[in-house]
Amino acid sequence: MTPPVPRPLTGNAADASQDTRGWFVGQFMPGEDNPLKSRDLEVKWFTHAKGETRPEWSPPGTARTLNILIRGRFVLLFPDHEVLLAKEGDFVLFGPGIAHSFRAEEESLVMTVRWPSLEQAVERVRRGT
Repeated sequence: MTPPVPRPLTGNAADASQDTRGWFVGQFMPGEDNPLKSRDLEVKWFTHAKGETRPEWSPPGTARTLNILIRGRFVLLFPDHEVLLAKEGDFVLFGPGIAHSFRAEEESLVMTVRWPSLEQAVERVRRGT
């Protein structure tokens, strides 16, 4: 007898991340059997308001981060330069060990993928950063 084939999980990223400031895949997701709970990576789907900025630097971490612009105009700030994401699909890949911040020049929808999902992520998501 063959085991049943698992069904794909479907949903909406914005709905799934309402309580986690956009993060919807990672080890911070509740429930041990939750298929969105992962130590391998974290995924964020978040709309930043025009003018939103992070006032402090995110400290250099041990994970890699990929930011992909879905829509808007978004600037990633690094200690020695800035990267403008202006065209749908523009991306920046950085880390580990690189501090960063951001500025939304327009309302901007950005998808972030970070790997691996680190223990510090649980506290970061609780703080809303």
